[in-house]
Amino acid sequence: MKSWRLRKVWLVAATMGLAACAGQTTQDIAPTSTSTTAAATTVAAVRSDFPPSGPVEPGTYHIPSFAWSIAGITMTVPQGWEAQYGSPGAIKQSDQPGELSFYFVIVDAIYSDPCEGEGELIEVGPNVDDLTEALVEQPVTVATEPVDTTLGGLPAKRIELTVPDDLDPAACRMGDHLQIWYSPPADKYFVLLGDGTASVYILDVKGERQVFLTQYRAGATADDISEMQTIIESITIDS
Repeated sequence: MKSWRLRKVWLVAATMGLAACAGQTTQDIAPTSTSTTAAATTVAAVRSDFPPSGPVEPGTYHIPSFAWSIAGITMTVPQGWEAQYGSPGAIKQSDQPGELSFYFVIVDAIYSDPCEGEGELIEVGPNVDDLTEALVEQPVTVATEPVDTTLGGLPAKRIELTVPDDLDPAACRMGDHLQIWYSPPADKYFVLLGDGTASVYILDVKGERQVFLTQYRAGATADDISEMQTIIESITIDS
């Protein structure tokens, strides 16, 4: 990621006339009363046209609440991402070894056996801890202990999920992929990829449980993972 800084050259009025102060930075000259107004004109406008699919133009977007998300979301997306499945989320390098993705979703049930998939769904309680505990106890997957974090300025629990190294692909319906849950509001499965690392963020938004999911494959570079992290850190959730 590149950080762009606006360099300003100020005009300083001398007692006997005006002289251009070329080559000086904001550290060299104290700001004037016009600095706030000038800076305000450089703030990028928040867009409301996040696409349901296809390439996402770089920018900051506000996405209103809908079936996948309890509240409206604002986030900044850089170049190279594509909108995914009509959700407030995106994917990069789709179907490639370096694939990364993220999206918001509502989850009320998980599979009793993610290896079998599309089998028995187990309903989980409505609280953050209910889903957190269910994912930790779900068989087959490797789940880390939940950690306290934040997302969009709200407290959250985060769990990382991976496929065990000793999984027999022949024993599972989708080979080395595992089906973790199915979300009826989104009509979408969460498939944990054989070489994927998924982070599940679980939080309370306005008294309801919200899930935010990220996943990256083994071929993702450190720079790509860092870029996805900057997107996560840019997220705000409407209060």
